[in-house]
Amino acid sequence: MIRLPLRFAVALFLAAGLFFAGLGGEAAESAAGAAVEVEETAALPDPLSEAGLRRVLVKTVLVDSQNNQPVVVLEDKQKGTLLPIWIGPAEARAIMMQLNGVIPPRPMTHDLLLNIIGGLRAKVIRVIITELKGRTFYAHIVMKSPGRRFAIDSRPSDAIALALRVKAPIFAKAKVLSDGAIKSTSAKLTHRDYLGVVLQSMTPLLARYFGGGKTCGLLVAQVAEGQPADKSGLQRGDVIFLVEGKEALSVELFERLFAKNSSGMNISVRRGNKGEPVQLRLLGVSPKGPR
Repeated sequence: MIRLPLRFAVALFLAAGLFFAGLGGEAAESAAGAAVEVEETAALPDPLSEAGLRRVLVKTVLVDSQNNQPVVVLEDKQKGTLLPIWIGPAEARAIMMQLNGVIPPRPMTHDLLLNIIGGLRAKVIRVIITELKGRTFYAHIVMKSPGRRFAIDSRPSDAIALALRVKAPIFAKAKVLSDGAIKSTSAKLTHRDYLGVVLQSMTPLLARYFGGGKTCGLLVAQVAEGQPADKSGLQRGDVIFLVEGKEALSVELFERLFAKNSSGMNISVRRGNKGEPVQLRLLGVSPKGPR
């Protein structure tokens, strides 16, 4: 496991991949979590009413190749629009570990926070991405304890990491989604639809987490359950380095090879922290045929 320094929370405590335009890779999250504010829930809109709120899912964590900064990507469950939030490497690691079901040998920062919350007889109800001011996102962790409900001001990344650990729902205000959701400007990538896989070019930062430290190849950022990539044995976190004997230099090259090999493709991947080589054959799905 890669060990990175973790920031202890105050007062208790991955046309490669998805390219986003509009915010220029600068949309970040508020560091206001360092100053914890407690508000009575009576002063907040009731999330159960879903008035002005929409449920979002954590789709993946990528790395912005322009500035080498991690990005957590949320998806509007209702409309499917994507909301990227640029976060820190420690928080990205915490979110990725939870998405991949990795259990650390000792409690990490967010595990410690969860233990403290439980020790205080409190419970996380939900997380809300509340505001986008300029290029900074803000969030609340809505909690309850015996006799009261309250919300704690938090950075979105910390709130998301905590919500994933307790399986609490994540919401975003409709205005935040409207202002922050960004469409991909890259060309249509048919392999995403037909194989059910999202790929991203490797970077030095990604190599610290995946593929045995090598920066060449394509990171498998997401695999849709039950789709051809999943049925072929491809896993999230794999790094594809050969496609039909050719080096996997870019997502666009993979797309071109996919279009030419509708009957299936032989690929080589590096798997796990040590980058163990694995040979796979992607099940054939013709881009021109029925889906």
